[in-house]
Amino acid sequence: MIKVLVFDMDGTLIDSDDVIMETWHELFRLYKPKDYFLDDKIVRTFSGPPLDKTLKKVFPELDQKFILKEYSERTRKYYDTCLKPFPNVEETLLKFKKDGYKLAILTSKNREMTLYSLKKVGLDQNIFDLIIGADEVTHHKPNPEGINRIMSNFGVKPNEVINIGDTEFDYGSGENAGVNTIMMTMKERNYESKIVPLSFCSSYNDLYKEIKEYDHK
Repeated sequence: MIKVLVFDMDGTLIDSDDVIMETWHELFRLYKPKDYFLDDKIVRTFSGPPLDKTLKKVFPELDQKFILKEYSERTRKYYDTCLKPFPNVEETLLKFKKDGYKLAILTSKNREMTLYSLKKVGLDQNIFDLIIGADEVTHHKPNPEGINRIMSNFGVKPNEVINIGDTEFDYGSGENAGVNTIMMTMKERNYESKIVPLSFCSSYNDLYKEIKEYDHK
């Protein structure tokens, strides 16, 4: 019996691809040569890993505290104009709550931006029983630390949890914790390694049906 559902944030609960794209393109214009080019397909992969690691990879020539501050300050305006929830998210989450599931968020965003994002898209943070941001763990996805902490918090076993995400980092954290993962496919993602999730879901209506069917086997 499934007791806990663990949700990723970007690309899973909220559509933040345009926020990420606009922010990175602004940083490229400001701090890269005019002829610098990075394919948008690569930029979209920045939705998965922790921000500080990606900034270090893309801007190794800059002071990391500086570029992290620049990213954090410049991205705010795009949250106001580009951020949106996926269709039927709130409705589906409330159905899960009514059915008795515990809901958790495990995200590569820090806690401040996680709560800010939920507020911007109109999702009540109180829907979730536990929220863990990137600044609240020592080891990030695909390390299992976050999911292990969630299981410990609720006193559940791996077979009582379903992990829900959209990138191979999400999949890896579930696999490393011994937890089944469902991959959401509302946004295009490229996987560098082979993944074999419990299923792929293209909408929250499909996600609800998939979990209810799996839970009643």
